[in-house]
Amino acid sequence: MATDPIGDIVSSLSSADLVTPNPATINSPPQPPSTWEGATAPAGTLLTVISTLMNLVYGASSDMQTVGNDLSDALTKVAGVVKTLADGLGSISQTETQVSDALSALQQALALAQTLAPGSATTVLTSGSQLFTQLQNLLAAPGMTIAQAAAELAQLSQQLTTLSTSLKPQ
Repeated sequence: MATDPIGDIVSSLSSADLVTPNPATINSPPQPPSTWEGATAPAGTLLTVISTLMNLVYGASSDMQTVGNDLSDALTKVAGVVKTLADGLGSISQTETQVSDALSALQQALALAQTLAPGSATTVLTSGSQLFTQLQNLLAAPGMTIAQAAAELAQLSQQLTTLSTSLKPQ
């Protein structure tokens, strides 16, 4: 039986006292992704400590400052992708089975493309395949609906945005 990969990450970030989505819970029926896009996720006590420590490290050299900015930029970009996925799922009217079948077909197409593509392209194709696998696993979780998956992705995007801001060099 599949587990809920995104819900587990959202929960882990919350329970580790790093960052909790705002609102913290998904209602039944689930709220739309926009519920989390307009709000700020509060940073936990541990994230505040980590942020302070990281800023001390960033201050050691200009190279470390660059690393901090790159880390923050990467988290911002990932949060943007996750937000786009949440918004996209939130607007789908098909059933979970139809979406899962489509993701499976995409994975098969990517697998074929990997065998035909030059070596430099395989990393991107592998990443795409892993993304579709995660989305398919999310939809296969017990009791998961497309609306629930969209809400969880929106929560994760909000959390990643807060991590990005908190870990950015000051």
